[in-house]
Amino acid sequence: MVKFPSSVLSRLKRSLRGIEVISDPAFLTAYRFDATGRRGRCRAVIFPVNREEFSRAAAGCMAMDMPVVTRGAGTGFSGGSVPVEDSVIISTERMNRVLSFNRLNEQVQVEAGLVNGKLQQFLEGEGFFYPPDPASFRVSTIGGNIAENAGGPRAYRYGVTRRYVRELEWVMPDGEFCRSGPEGIGALITGSEGTLGMIYSAVLSVLPVPESRLTFLLEGGTDREAMDLASELLGLGFRPSVFEFIDSKTIQCVAEYLGLEELISGRASLFFEVEGTGIETLEQKGIIDGFCDLKGMKLVSAEKENRREHLWELRRSISPSLARRGITKINEDIALPLGRLSEAVGLIHRMAAERWLDCYIFGHCGDGNLHVNVMTDRRKKEEMARTADFVDALFRYVAGAGGTLSGEHGIGVTKRDYLDLVFSEEELELQEGIKKAMDGESRLNPGKYFDGITGGGSK
Repeated sequence: MVKFPSSVLSRLKRSLRGIEVISDPAFLTAYRFDATGRRGRCRAVIFPVNREEFSRAAAGCMAMDMPVVTRGAGTGFSGGSVPVEDSVIISTERMNRVLSFNRLNEQVQVEAGLVNGKLQQFLEGEGFFYPPDPASFRVSTIGGNIAENAGGPRAYRYGVTRRYVRELEWVMPDGEFCRSGPEGIGALITGSEGTLGMIYSAVLSVLPVPESRLTFLLEGGTDREAMDLASELLGLGFRPSVFEFIDSKTIQCVAEYLGLEELISGRASLFFEVEGTGIETLEQKGIIDGFCDLKGMKLVSAEKENRREHLWELRRSISPSLARRGITKINEDIALPLGRLSEAVGLIHRMAAERWLDCYIFGHCGDGNLHVNVMTDRRKKEEMARTADFVDALFRYVAGAGGTLSGEHGIGVTKRDYLDLVFSEEELELQEGIKKAMDGESRLNPGKYFDGITGGGSK
């Protein structure tokens, strides 16, 4: 484990005069963990405010042989921004500007620390929107979204972050800037979790706001019945932009949280949104209305903006509602082939029940990405051991079913030891070789994905 003396930190501060560097241990506490609750070690946080200071901060740390973790808002669920070695954090939170907007090209350039929700607000005023919208969009940064290749509810129609990155500007370990489009080396930076370069800015594709949007909540019966209904709807030509599954336990939890028990039955539900021209949305509404009439099922629909926001509040209240069920949330974002989702929901709940665990499942069923949440208490060692056993069994099932360990949260430290379940030894060696070529001394976010991944694992 790398450790450096206080004298080195003092030299770093002197070399970065003019840039705020904070090393007060009480202040650093907030920068030692992310949404997983895992705690790391850091000696200082640097707050550059522009391109030049960002370069100086990176070069200064590397010149003194200090490991560096680039951090946005710290909302990740894989430990990707948790410093596992005695590190310095370079925070992007003060580099949060919209640098340019090109209406004709439908592109916007932003700094890495800009919050996704702030970008959405800016674009809304221009009649545009940025499709990737992770659940944390109100607080997560664009740089963090790019580092994790974030998705969100709209990923079913629009895809994930990688599709919208037109150009990246990042800092290499020596402090030099690089710039590349999606066909070049910049493609490696997206989804690399800060292990290959430190993102400063991005040029992103954006889209005009659709003419019409309609939002629906369909009560679908049991968990498996709801997932089967989703497949039936797709077979009828239903093509929503948002296609979400909420299991029966989760929808009940949300209903209690919002005080809607009398309106929501507690059955597993499907949450949809369709958009396009007025004619296109009416055609899609006709499909789902006819389907529900035929099945005798309850459908709640919303067209006006305030009604749509009420339904979206229900969807976005899932995570805060679960906080009432346990002190610690273990959130795994597996992805599976669409044909395995119905089977998976039942199997995962059985696996949790066998271990006496409280499990909730929801997610983006249109692209196979399910969020499996176990509400537990990290203070209870025996219960945490059962939870770890559940996660191990979950990942092994996913790998055997042809799925992936993560749909959008990344690998970080929580899934690193399971990479050999989904990659061959040759594939792991190739990925480690990329890390060595771009960061030979392993100073960028050490101990994470790409870093020494062939040295052991779950097998």
